[in-house]
Amino acid sequence: MALNDNRRVIALADSAALATFAADRIVARIGANPGRAAICLTGGSSPKRLYELLATTNYRSRIPWDHVDWFIGDERFVAADDPLNNMAMARRLLLDRCAPACNIHPIPTDAADPEDAAHRYESELKSYYGANRLNPVRALFDVVLMGVGPDGHIASLFPNFPAIEETERWVVGVPKANVEPFVPRVTLTLAALNSSREMLFEVAGADKREILTRVFDGEDLPANRVCATGDTVWLVDRAALPENFPAHEVPCALVVMGVSGSGKSTIADALAKRLGWRCEDGDKFHPARNVAKMSAGQPLTDEDRWPWLQAIADEIDRSCKTGERVVVACSALKRAYRNILVHGRNDVRFVFLDGTEALIAGRLAARKGHFMPPGLLTSQFKTLEPPAADERPLTVSIDAPVGAIVDDIIRQLTPGPA
Repeated sequence: MALNDNRRVIALADSAALATFAADRIVARIGANPGRAAICLTGGSSPKRLYELLATTNYRSRIPWDHVDWFIGDERFVAADDPLNNMAMARRLLLDRCAPACNIHPIPTDAADPEDAAHRYESELKSYYGANRLNPVRALFDVVLMGVGPDGHIASLFPNFPAIEETERWVVGVPKANVEPFVPRVTLTLAALNSSREMLFEVAGADKREILTRVFDGEDLPANRVCATGDTVWLVDRAALPENFPAHEVPCALVVMGVSGSGKSTIADALAKRLGWRCEDGDKFHPARNVAKMSAGQPLTDEDRWPWLQAIADEIDRSCKTGERVVVACSALKRAYRNILVHGRNDVRFVFLDGTEALIAGRLAARKGHFMPPGLLTSQFKTLEPPAADERPLTVSIDAPVGAIVDDIIRQLTPGPA
């Protein structure tokens, strides 16, 4: 048995922020799968806000519902319409409103007993997966949602129960729960849960701080034995976060900066799609007189830039206030410009696209239809003040494919354990 030592812990303000972050990640993961995506849901109270959010127009319009299948990590062995039924909440708040019925896969609690239900659900999972054994290089799920119980259990895998040691079966029955409600359960095993591209924990509330302290201290608990093949991310609100725990803070806005030709718009768009955030091109905030000057080959003065930068800062403020996350492409060449965009916020980060003048000049020479003439590149480099360490920039080399650049940004944005 090996404890999960590869988690990333992300601190967010409250349960609403947790739900928004999780919704963005789910949409991004679904979008990254060109075929059929599989999402494994969780029960309990933690995902209620998330399910409600995914059902809103903003999110439901971004999900290709015909190409997404919805499963559940565990179920209480009660009738499908019982208030204790985990999938019943997900169906009421989200699935029955949005998903085709054939894409919803509840655990069959009309079975003879929990073991019968487990065998039937395992058969369904294997049919969907197309194999009887899990392949380490091909995940069963795109995303597995998780919560953690007061005893450190996940799904219905309780501490010291035989189910936690199961390595061959994908689904098992649990005759008796370790916590309320004390009803039999059916649960996916570690083998099935760990076969996921991304695992998202949502943990909120001061009552979770004690168990999180034990989990993060490395105690042998089920919550420490679950780990995705890809990213395992714990989303924790400030009330639940153990005191002085070094969790990562997620910004509400990323400003992708650099000289013209460094690829700001392309990288910002690709990054936003990967994160599931909104993307804005800072150029669209230029007043018409600025565009006219640049099109005529005239460099902008600082007096030209101040209203433009303030308009972008206002848009960042608006997005952050509503809980929306945004990626903005903006040259932001001087520290004075960046100070306007940040204006004291600690939840705005800069992504500096670093490249040589020769490399970028070659790119500009090949571009068509852009209002920045290549001849202005030298003046841009003279103006450029690379962000200092105290600005906490995410610096990446542009001498790489777009996908590799985005991977580098995300690694820096949500670093794993030291």
